[in-house]
Amino acid sequence: MHEIQSFFKKADILTFLNIIFGFTAMILICHDQLEIAARLILVAIVADGFDGYLARKTQTESEFGMNFDSLSDCISFGVAPALLMYSYVSEWWVAGICFLYVGAGVVRLARYNVCAHDMEEGIFIGMPIPLGALLIVLAIFGALPGILVVGAGIVVSYLMVCSVNFAKIRTSSFPIQNLAVLCLIAIPYAYLVPVARLAFAGCSCGIFMRKKKK
Repeated sequence: MHEIQSFFKKADILTFLNIIFGFTAMILICHDQLEIAARLILVAIVADGFDGYLARKTQTESEFGMNFDSLSDCISFGVAPALLMYSYVSEWWVAGICFLYVGAGVVRLARYNVCAHDMEEGIFIGMPIPLGALLIVLAIFGALPGILVVGAGIVVSYLMVCSVNFAKIRTSSFPIQNLAVLCLIAIPYAYLVPVARLAFAGCSCGIFMRKKKK
């Protein structure tokens, strides 16, 4: 039997932090601390972005790391944003949309793990789940009406499971996109709504600009 140390690499520490941030966000949501919880989901996105970068830099990419990352993403970018969306809208029927979002996210991650070795270099099949979580958080930070937040959840759910190809952001060098997310985390509450709305609009436009035909 293999010892856990033989699987666990340095980059997996960031993946473990991803889980901690995501689960802590869920605890805070249960105590109606939605803003702090949303910021923790963004911190989890940063940790998720850097774990892959560190694995490539240290040449420690592994099958274990890929599966561990996907399981952590289920928590931080599947369950946590869905719970955040449900708490933000506070309508019983939103639970169905949250089930849809979580299910789509899990399917997206499972498909990625199965097809990762066969995918064309430089593309994702379907929207990556961290990007979906980012859009949900930005919609809530932007204080959008509940119906628009739910609509964003439905669109994101579809984009995660569809067969549309999305161009990867190149990560062979330092992942600069993580710095942009860090800036969002640090924005004071007084300026958060307009900045989040601009970021939501920018990300939405960027998704369709980076989208590739099947």
